[in-house]
Amino acid sequence: MFLKTVGIPALVGVALFLGCDSKPADTIPKTAPMAAKEAFELLPHLKYIAVSKDYKDIPVIAPQDLAGLYGNAWWFQNHAGQMDLTLTADEIKGLGAEDVKNLGYIAPDVSMSSMQLALDKLQAHQIQAIPDNMQGIDLTKLDKLPMNEKEQPKDFAALNGPLLRQTYNAGLYRLLKGVPTSLWNEVSISKTLPTKNPEESKIILAYQGTEIIEMTARQKADKTYGIIYIHYLVHPRALAKSAAAATTAK
Repeated sequence: MFLKTVGIPALVGVALFLGCDSKPADTIPKTAPMAAKEAFELLPHLKYIAVSKDYKDIPVIAPQDLAGLYGNAWWFQNHAGQMDLTLTADEIKGLGAEDVKNLGYIAPDVSMSSMQLALDKLQAHQIQAIPDNMQGIDLTKLDKLPMNEKEQPKDFAALNGPLLRQTYNAGLYRLLKGVPTSLWNEVSISKTLPTKNPEESKIILAYQGTEIIEMTARQKADKTYGIIYIHYLVHPRALAKSAAAATTAK
């Protein structure tokens, strides 16, 4: 859903071909970059966070004021679930999202995509039981935050209130995991486009010429930029295969 059709063999072929070339220059920052004063300056932050796993830099690339952005947090978690991107127990703890986990909306190492696949296999008698780490998880809640106060009113009040920052930041970090750490060095900005809102810019990220992520950056009150939207144009599975192929070619 919502994905452009980009063949996995095509991406893998590029990786195999370039694997024989000289190693590209290192573009991963060794320390947290300065706050982005231009939208394109967010890319070094994404690389730094994805590779270093420095959670302290996530608030730097998130909006200062999350008022009206619950729907964006909803999208982050839902899209991550669709893309089978998960957080480990340590990541959930490090991101301060354990209360979100306790409410049942995220789970360590399980996405709604992987759990649905397991349930389908169970129904087809291909497995005898779902994995232990999926036991007790409510698939109707996993990666599906309530849409409004009519759905799970207490949960909605918490997620759109005291837990909004944790939910938002955890979803943002979770989506960065769709690009393998070994590929971030060669991720670049393909396009930066204006939007109808003068405070926002659309950014398209590419890996070796293939557009892989669309995101939207919004200017904050302090004139730096934060990310309010991320959408994969290529399924992370294709990127994982490309990373594996590049490693094999070395």
